Amino acid sequence: MLNFKPPRLATYLLTINGILHLGYAYYWSSVTYLFFGLLNLVLAYGVGRENRRAIKVALVYIAMEFFFALFYLISGNIYSAVDAAISFFIMHDILSYIELVYKEEKEVEERGEKTESD
Repeated sequence: MLNFKPPRLATYLLTINGILHLGYAYYWSSVTYLFFGLLNLVLAYGVGRENRRAIKVALVYIAMEFFFALFYLISGNIYSAVDAAISFFIMHDILSYIELVYKEEKEVEERGEKTESD
């Protein structure tokens, strides 16, 4: 198994995002914010444990959240800039991690093919 550091920035930012959503859920008594806050915290745990399925789900979820944050920012909601920035940094960290894992797995695969052909 390959030994990489988990995407720590994504883990921390997902946790912060979850806590913000839980704060919104408490302030506005909204079940929707409660659901997304808990989803962020569960994804933060999965990303921190380097669970591949959690990383994939987090990437798709954060990409959609980034899109909607940009949409709201364009429509005039200035506070969505914070959400867009957090989502952007989470996406960047996860994509960088995926790139490193892919390169390492490809190198291991090529080394395996060279030893088989020798």
